[in-house]
Amino acid sequence: MVLTRSSRLLPIMALICGAMLAACTPSPTRVNVANDETLRIAHSVWENFEAYKLKLGRGGGVFVVTEDGLASGYSYCPGDRCRPGSFTQHALQLCENAGMKCIVFAFGTTIKVDYEIVD
Repeated sequence: MVLTRSSRLLPIMALICGAMLAACTPSPTRVNVANDETLRIAHSVWENFEAYKLKLGRGGGVFVVTEDGLASGYSYCPGDRCRPGSFTQHALQLCENAGMKCIVFAFGTTIKVDYEIVD
């Protein structure tokens, strides 16, 4: 069988397309907040976010909050040689391991959702 240039690329293209589709599949551990919705978080969650910001290095990080706003977690890279996105996956995995669904509250120090601190 003679392989042409395009037929040799077909398996590679199939793998790339499969990886792209897998990346678009929503994670059962991640809950999205509607554009008009405000996430209500406990004061202790805000304190955890403040502590997380102090630990961040140049490598970035992600801060997640449970959908009820009562608990949080984070993952970060203290250096500058971390694989992009690995800390997001790790933080969401922490939620899944705890049997929780989480919302990505912030990437680095940039908050991604509307929120309100409640007591």
